[in-house]
Amino acid sequence: MDKVDLLTILKSEVKPALGCTGPISVALATTAAKDVIGGVPERIELIVDKDTYKNSISVATPNTPYYGIVEPACIAVMFGVSAYGLEVLKDVPGDVDWASIEEFALKNCQVTIRKDKGMGVYIDARVFTDKGIGHALVAQKHDKIVLLEANGVVQYEDDTYSDADTGFEARYPIRGYRVKDLVMFAQTVPAEELSFLKEALDYNSALTQAGFEKRMGSGFGCGLQTLGSGSYIYKAKAMAAAASDARMAGEPLPAMSCASSGNVGITASVPLICVAEEFGASEEQLLRATTLSYLLTIYGKSLIGRLSPMCACAMVASIGISAAACYLMGGSFEQICNAIGNVVGSTGGVLCDGAKFGCALKLAFGVGSAIESAELAMHDVCIPANTGIVGSDADDTLALLGKIASQGMLDAGVIMCDAFIERETRFNFLTR
Repeated sequence: MDKVDLLTILKSEVKPALGCTGPISVALATTAAKDVIGGVPERIELIVDKDTYKNSISVATPNTPYYGIVEPACIAVMFGVSAYGLEVLKDVPGDVDWASIEEFALKNCQVTIRKDKGMGVYIDARVFTDKGIGHALVAQKHDKIVLLEANGVVQYEDDTYSDADTGFEARYPIRGYRVKDLVMFAQTVPAEELSFLKEALDYNSALTQAGFEKRMGSGFGCGLQTLGSGSYIYKAKAMAAAASDARMAGEPLPAMSCASSGNVGITASVPLICVAEEFGASEEQLLRATTLSYLLTIYGKSLIGRLSPMCACAMVASIGISAAACYLMGGSFEQICNAIGNVVGSTGGVLCDGAKFGCALKLAFGVGSAIESAELAMHDVCIPANTGIVGSDADDTLALLGKIASQGMLDAGVIMCDAFIERETRFNFLTR
């Protein structure tokens, strides 16, 4: 496998996303299917993987009053713009007739859930219009369209994609690197190459501000502000939580996502602002720390899976934050690796039970654990190597974490999805 340079990887995995990428990826698929055929939408048929469905049930979609995937999919075929990618719904007008959307969704949108283990993102959308049938398939990544058909005629096909390929994540370019490579790159890449990450910090900070000002979601960010007076760690936790509060409640501001997740992008970036302020770091050091955090997060997500039963915010993004915080504190490579081990060894295995208001609390938990782990590592306090999930080095530790998530927890994903669907049915939520 030819190595793709780390800056290219970073830029390809750090993108704006308006709304939770679960329902937004479904909206992207239905919009692409509609765009490829044209005409007036009449009916939608969707097949989605269990994790996309699970991750969408309890999260609001911006510019709409809806949760889940059904209505956003229907809104998308009427107002979505597939060229916008993960911002597909940013042009939804303010005067939509929601009653007509709900009627269309109830009568004309069918959803089938695939429960295959380890399949990753899979959204098969067929949109029937007065001009025929448009077909789009989004797979492996939330914004990766691998097939477009108009009335059965292929318009675009990614010939590297196979439905049977469950090992695709092992071929992600980031897997050609080790932790030491990521640290060295973050420390030495020319500073001007990282200026685009200022936008990431600005985007995600804007969500933080919205969460504080509007007390959105369950208000975890505002709640955490009242605790730990004067503690920069509590401030970092509150900032991350407030951004998630806003995002999960449908605030129409984009997050700068990382590895296809807005909450992961938030967790891996916003807290570093507080750490940088606490330790007097420069803007350049903050951007280098953000680079390290994002790269480790991308690496970690390639190991546990883009869609995983393990919470990528509480686990993977917190690994990125721990290493980046240690860097901002002046830590050595050994101390950075010890910080990673402290996070994994103390909190490994937190479940992902879908996007929802409670994610804000998980983000805060991960951030607190990450910064405390870095502080301990700076005092050379760490979990010894080769004990429990902590391996001989950081790479060994992350590899085992990934194996547990991608192989050992597959049944957990199915059980959670089944339980949530049963609960939807019992309480008459929209399950079609």
